[in-house]
Amino acid sequence: MFPFDGVQLGTLELNFISKKDFHKETEIEEVVVVKPSVIIINHDSIKRVKKQIQDSLYNLKIIEEKRKEDSILYSEKNIQYPRNNPIVLHSFFRKLENAKNKKVRIMHYGDSQIEGDRISGRLRERLQSEFGGNGPGLFALIPATRKISLNNKPSENWIRKTGFGPYIDKSVEHKKYGAIFSFCKIGKDSISSDSNFLYKGEIEIKKPTKSYKLCKNFKTLKVYYSCSENTVFKLIIHDSIFYIDTLRKTKEIQLKQLDFSKGPKALTLQFSSSSSPIIYGISLEGEEGVVVDNIPLRGASGIEFSKVDFESLSEMQKILNPDLFILEFGGNTIPYIKTKERAVKYGKYFKKQIQKLKKINPNTLFLIIGPADMAMKEKTEFITYPILEEVILALKSAAFETNSCFWDMYLNMGGKNSIQKWVNEKPSLAARDYIHFTNRGAQKIADYFIEDFIRDYKYYLDQKNND
Repeated sequence: MFPFDGVQLGTLELNFISKKDFHKETEIEEVVVVKPSVIIINHDSIKRVKKQIQDSLYNLKIIEEKRKEDSILYSEKNIQYPRNNPIVLHSFFRKLENAKNKKVRIMHYGDSQIEGDRISGRLRERLQSEFGGNGPGLFALIPATRKISLNNKPSENWIRKTGFGPYIDKSVEHKKYGAIFSFCKIGKDSISSDSNFLYKGEIEIKKPTKSYKLCKNFKTLKVYYSCSENTVFKLIIHDSIFYIDTLRKTKEIQLKQLDFSKGPKALTLQFSSSSSPIIYGISLEGEEGVVVDNIPLRGASGIEFSKVDFESLSEMQKILNPDLFILEFGGNTIPYIKTKERAVKYGKYFKKQIQKLKKINPNTLFLIIGPADMAMKEKTEFITYPILEEVILALKSAAFETNSCFWDMYLNMGGKNSIQKWVNEKPSLAARDYIHFTNRGAQKIADYFIEDFIRDYKYYLDQKNND
């Protein structure tokens, strides 16, 4: 048997249990099993959570689509380019960059929205301030409406003949209206003391009082004319003949140019002949910088370029040598176009106008401005003309198909039904006819366009500097 106290073997101690301990039952501690509590599933809560997730995803989708729409809208509010290629205007921007060394001419044609030098005048002021230049540019001897950029007084025997819209004089047997779609001639002077000159007319040109400084000044005076008989031409300053010359008999449109070291505050041009000369326009300009011509054609739709004599249009535009055409039309067609097909047809007619002008001016770039928002009355409400957006699309297609640029005035106003907001602004930005801008509105939309134009010019400079 084994010692109770065990056996010691060196450092090792062996202990032994007794037989009794060996057979003793081991007490096992009871294990308590905890039953899990019953989980109640609330299906309504799950549905609510699922709906919240779905709504959240839907809202994210809406936000993403809105961002995409806003991005597209933002890009469409800018100047739009064929094939989204902004390089199209870069050749013009190069000329603009060099305008202080060589004159740059912009001819702005449009409907009644640009009458009174509106929009054009704002653009002229900004560009001449930034790139140099003087004077109001080209104008008719008798303008259709008063312009703040002019202070002219023609003698009462001048007669204006117009070649566009509802104002065409049917007694005129030809269509030679030149580049501004009108000309002026002298009525027979029955009280002339000089029997050699049955026709004697003059125009007094003074510096405008309300125009900005650069527009008031000029250094170059140009007269675009033709005459069936030699015509005596005099420049009178302070009641003295400062210059005299003879305008030779010519069927073609010719240019008479006078240069000044400093434009006089007032001058008079006098024309005397046995047969009235035809005056197609007068231009006051600087020696260099930017010239912006304001050419409003009230009632015109923009397809009038095909309706005047091609030779007279070509003769005058080649002398003018424009670098950029801005064509701002479409508004006068809106009330008469009722279907998409008619809008597309109008766009094709407009495309032909651009092509005709390109034939005369192959190196000139084109920028088309679409119509503003316009409203018609439906019961007691004013709503945007339903066809307006189709007309804008047709004009944009005409622009892109001729490698021209496009600026969307309608979108920049705010799109559909925005004209109501412009009318209701205090002070008002649009007239109560829900078509035309007020002077303040014209300035605002002009500033939108100028901002986009200058931004693209700065992009051109950045691209140039990075190359």
